[in-house]
Amino acid sequence: MTEASKTSPLGRIFAGIERREGELRHSVRVTAAALIAFTVAETLALPQGYWAVFTAVLVTQASVGGSVKAALDWLMSTLGGGAYAALVGTIVPHADPVAMGLGLAIALAPLAFLAAVRPTFRFAPVTGVVVILVAPVQHLSPLESAINRITEIGLGGFIGLAVSLVILPARASGILNQAAARTLDHFAAVLPVLLLFDRAHTQGELTAKHDAALDQIAKLTLAVEEAKRERSSFLSSEPDPEPILRTLQRLRADIIMLGRATAEPFPDTYHDRLLPALGGAVEAIAACFRAIGASLEDRRPPPNLITVEQAIAHYAHEVADVREAGFTRGLAGDIVGRTFAVGFALDQLKVNLKDLVGRTGERARKKEAAPSSSG
Repeated sequence: MTEASKTSPLGRIFAGIERREGELRHSVRVTAAALIAFTVAETLALPQGYWAVFTAVLVTQASVGGSVKAALDWLMSTLGGGAYAALVGTIVPHADPVAMGLGLAIALAPLAFLAAVRPTFRFAPVTGVVVILVAPVQHLSPLESAINRITEIGLGGFIGLAVSLVILPARASGILNQAAARTLDHFAAVLPVLLLFDRAHTQGELTAKHDAALDQIAKLTLAVEEAKRERSSFLSSEPDPEPILRTLQRLRADIIMLGRATAEPFPDTYHDRLLPALGGAVEAIAACFRAIGASLEDRRPPPNLITVEQAIAHYAHEVADVREAGFTRGLAGDIVGRTFAVGFALDQLKVNLKDLVGRTGERARKKEAAPSSSG
């Protein structure tokens, strides 16, 4: 798509669709799961087929790994909550509202405690309430009501998981790569603000950018958990996702360290001498963040770090020159200390960028190896 076509109304529509491709694919999967569950429930004449539809919608997550977890959680919750509630409903009479309230309390209290202790069972209290309260209305025994709920929810969970695997499947690894790329974009946006030095005027902007990066890391953490689940379920043979998260967390710590070292300007002459070299290093690192992010999204080999290494070496050379020229004589200890803290932060950024380049290369090579394995 040319630049002119991108600015046309139709081009903007297609660009918006491309940006939201993942969300649109998820919308298609959820809709398909709901319609299939509804059709099957009607065909089988299930007494409360909407439970199958409801479960199918909730199980169909943004990735296969998320769907696996949701399906297992629903199944465990339904089996545990339904079985226990059926037992309570059978033992405790419920001929009047007082007796039914007693049975509800006996069924719900331990299930609610279990859900608080083990989030896997967070749906168990809902199943217990349905079995206790709905069975008398339908003139069913608690056991029959529990069997119906297990059947309907099990069917919905199976349909949701099957749809996630078959219809426009989204692997958590791809979502992880996108989340990591967006995290790197946020990191790149933070760096130029650090060079403004005047925190009195830039603190609000800096805090907002750090918060946005932290929110993105939270999304990345969720994607990592789903990718790990796919690996443990033998649904993916992608590399271990944990190192990507750890490396990005270390890079964020390096940026925070750099920000603390540049919280205040250096003395004028000293500042003017070091700022161009520091600006060049920060610009090179920001560009590298964006380039690695693009490599992760496209699943291609990462860029090299030559520009970053040269820029950081240039800053170190400038620091050595100003020391030899005597600029540091008579300066307060904290100013000299912050100078070397900047250098240390840049060195740590370089080390962690090397690690990130390696992890990005692993994920790129995985994609490149796929065609040869099928040939």
